[in-house]
Amino acid sequence: MKIARFIDKDMHHYCVQYFAFKPLYTDVNEFKNVEADKKFSYLAEWSSNTDTIPKLYDRIQMHMEVSDHVYVDLGEPGFCYKENEGYYYTNDFINKFNATDNVTFFGNLIINVPTNRPCHYLNDMFFQDIEIYKNDPLCIDLLKKLTNNSERKYYWEFMCSRHVDLYNEVKKHNVFAKTFTTCHALGISHWGPDVQKPKNMYGGERFRHDNLRCTDLIDPSIYNESFYSCVVETNIPENDVFSMFSEKEAKPIVAKRPFIIVGTKDHLKAFRKLGFKTFSPVIDESYDDEPNKIKRFNMIFDAMDKLTEQDPQEVYKKLQSVLDYNYNHFHNKANWNKELLDAWHQEQMPVS
Repeated sequence: MKIARFIDKDMHHYCVQYFAFKPLYTDVNEFKNVEADKKFSYLAEWSSNTDTIPKLYDRIQMHMEVSDHVYVDLGEPGFCYKENEGYYYTNDFINKFNATDNVTFFGNLIINVPTNRPCHYLNDMFFQDIEIYKNDPLCIDLLKKLTNNSERKYYWEFMCSRHVDLYNEVKKHNVFAKTFTTCHALGISHWGPDVQKPKNMYGGERFRHDNLRCTDLIDPSIYNESFYSCVVETNIPENDVFSMFSEKEAKPIVAKRPFIIVGTKDHLKAFRKLGFKTFSPVIDESYDDEPNKIKRFNMIFDAMDKLTEQDPQEVYKKLQSVLDYNYNHFHNKANWNKELLDAWHQEQMPVS
């Protein structure tokens, strides 16, 4: 059986870069005219915004006409776009398609509402590979520089990135004095001597040809001066329709470090759906049930402050089994991306 595949040139995900599979096309006109028993298209969108979303929709529709099935990697983070004076999210885009349409989606998020077509979770928390802190010399060196010193200046590290409202809220709270806090949008940043400093405000760009990003790098000068991480996701939809996961969770996981996630309501529930464990009852995680964003923020700050009343060495002892479990779960490739691998190997090679 002859299977022809079209792949976007910028679909760099490590799961599908098996270019030994032939025929493989990157020119859409050539792909349209090729004769094959089956045709599959693999599309990607890494700059999702109001301008690019209509073009993505048209591309998908065109490939649906010439392919047996279309697989779309929605990239990171889950997106928000404007249409007809309203704002819409990833789930709304997926629901532009009918339940019987020959298209399937992938993304590094859990969608919390029904969608017409499947959207499978894709673990690209680290773009290059989930094992960069086992295999990449730079990342291995950063891990080696982490210390176990019991005396640290701060309890928490908290990077608010572009979330100015979150930074302004935590400044009002007692935990602020115990927290290493930055907010790139306000020019409050920190980059230690061991990591690559980004050229843009948010530091997400790739600085190496193999997709290693500035934000994938653990900064020892931050981790060695704090015990825990409060991670803030890039996109926090106001209506809680999806919960995304990125390098922000991956870094404390590989460093075996307790953390709190600032995200949507039910963000921790979505995290547990991926097979991870969270840190209750050592950390009060009741904030995950709170629908009001500002109230949820302050419940998070309360939980952070409450943890500072405990000896960090005792906290780590209580949570060691969870930290070990999450580390192993994250690095077990058998746990991740099977749906995309099945789509790529279909009718040609089984996935073990």
